[in-house]
Amino acid sequence: MRALLFATLAAAAVIGLAGCGQDAAAPASDTSTNTTGTETTETLPPVSKPTKPAEPEPPRGTPKPPVSQGPTGLVVPDGVTQVPAAQVDSSAVPVYSEHSGQVWMFDDGHSLQLFATATSSCTDAEAVVVDQSDAEVRIMLRPLPSPPGGLPDGGACGAVMTPKPVVVTLDAPLGDRMIYLAGGR
Repeated sequence: MRALLFATLAAAAVIGLAGCGQDAAAPASDTSTNTTGTETTETLPPVSKPTKPAEPEPPRGTPKPPVSQGPTGLVVPDGVTQVPAAQVDSSAVPVYSEHSGQVWMFDDGHSLQLFATATSSCTDAEAVVVDQSDAEVRIMLRPLPSPPGGLPDGGACGAVMTPKPVVVTLDAPLGDRMIYLAGGR
């Protein structure tokens, strides 16, 4: 039985080795050989250089907040307009900062920026469109949970109410629709 197994393996090895020598002189599909007179030159495919990895893009549909907090107040770039206070009902949102209830419009009225309040310096906040119709837009502002144990580097989180810029994208331009803001968890 062992002799039969050994003979089978030996035959398979001889057949495999015999096939390896075939087409050894043929060029590979991605190389070319140029023969001129007695000189032979082989051209190899170009070596690709490593490229710098692309920076991650923000999620599609959620643009970056254009309004920022500067040393002397808010910095509002061109193309961004504040929604009139009469068009914003922020009575359901606690007033934690001087910008609570203020809303800015950009992207031809398709995007709104607000400031939501995070519960600490380690957390963030978000805004979510809960409902929108031809007459109104309802937005929920909420803090995101704190990371357990503080910062990854071991630092402590300051328990300070921190305003964070948040952006929502609407299905249609805001126009004259009323904005209702609510706070939640």
